[in-house]
Amino acid sequence: MDKHCAEATSDWMAKKPVCVLRDHPNMTSKGVKVELRKCGVKPSKMQVFRAKNKAPAKIEGTHAESYSKIPRYAELLRNNNPNNICKIHYDRPNLLVEPKFLRIFISIRAQKLGFVEGCRPVIGFDGCFFKGPSGGVLLTAVALDANNSIFSIVFAVTKCENKETWRWFFYYFQEFFGPFDNNIPLTFMSDRQKGLNLAYEEIFPDATGRHCCRHICSNFKAQFLDILAVSIGRQLKVMM
Repeated sequence: MDKHCAEATSDWMAKKPVCVLRDHPNMTSKGVKVELRKCGVKPSKMQVFRAKNKAPAKIEGTHAESYSKIPRYAELLRNNNPNNICKIHYDRPNLLVEPKFLRIFISIRAQKLGFVEGCRPVIGFDGCFFKGPSGGVLLTAVALDANNSIFSIVFAVTKCENKETWRWFFYYFQEFFGPFDNNIPLTFMSDRQKGLNLAYEEIFPDATGRHCCRHICSNFKAQFLDILAVSIGRQLKVMM
């Protein structure tokens, strides 16, 4: 019997091994092929590859579906702990257009208490890119606890990293410090990139600024490569 079926597409095949992949998410392509053979089809290598990649979306949902659940997530955060901060911004030019997610800022009450009771008033800020299909940037603020371990304070998800988004970030970061003593001497550490230091200097003019040594070294190498090479050459001659 010929088990090659033109109507057995990768979308149809992705639905078949869902139950097995839910219990065994690390199943190999050979395992998926065996499960599909039980359905009476003989898939090609490309069909198995596509079905294996599409199956997780049937189990976990897509990124677009996850973004649609953000308002419900924010509601749960506020209901379970009224002191949590969760601010969502949407891009909606007019009422005739469906709102599009723009950015979100989140601070958990336990993070506030942990920072006040067990962390130094030295806060580092940075952003990193998401590698998923939707893109975006994760903005974070962290501190050091009594064990010199990184302690997360607040985080936000935005479309990009620039002065405007950092200014928006620090605007709500003020609300994070609202209940605290304003006399706490704050020290902010940053990489001075994409308007970060300009943004917090506007919102927190009394904070002391510090800069990441690794970024200073990297910027020095990029801008003064010839001077660095000459300096290293002289040091090698002295050593020889």
